[in-house]
Amino acid sequence: MIRKSAGAWLSLLLLSATGCSALQDTVIDCETSIRNHVLAQKAWGEWSWCYDELDYPYHFAKGFKAGYRDILEGGKGCQPSLPPKCYWKPYYQSPEGRAQIAAWFDGYSHGALAAEQDGMGNLGQLPISPTARANMIAKKAPVNPACFNGMYHGEVPEGTPEEMAEEMELELPGQVEAAPEGIPPMPEGDVKKPAVPYEK
Repeated sequence: MIRKSAGAWLSLLLLSATGCSALQDTVIDCETSIRNHVLAQKAWGEWSWCYDELDYPYHFAKGFKAGYRDILEGGKGCQPSLPPKCYWKPYYQSPEGRAQIAAWFDGYSHGALAAEQDGMGNLGQLPISPTARANMIAKKAPVNPACFNGMYHGEVPEGTPEEMAEEMELELPGQVEAAPEGIPPMPEGDVKKPAVPYEK
């Protein structure tokens, strides 16, 4: 009983020390891993009838599921350079063991192909907004004065900065040399910008 409560307190302490973002990432990774495992198992159940007459069906199935999961995780389905560590044991350093490893690699390729055929290649990608491209273009576009309509009670004042200042009864500080077209000139020195009157 004491061990259980100590374990609970320890896990509570660890959870409180971990940031919310890191904890959320861990939970998402765990959920994704479980989902990929379940989908690979289900896929093997649907595709296994194609591979009834294999010499090493257990090892082929393991490779199939690993290849399927690779595609679900955003991989390209290319066989890894080495088999999983469970195949590194001395037991597999024999002709039969090598044949089992070959069955695993063969299953890996077939599982990746099955995942592609099932349309799982982009399952791990987040969909983006249909207007994402337009949003990116809009961010790079010059500012449109119509965007500021809500800042004034009424319409956006038109005309040059001098005309606008005159209309609002403000004084502009001395101007530096002419600015490029479309950009208002900068004031000289450390002059504070005049406040725009706000009407309620």
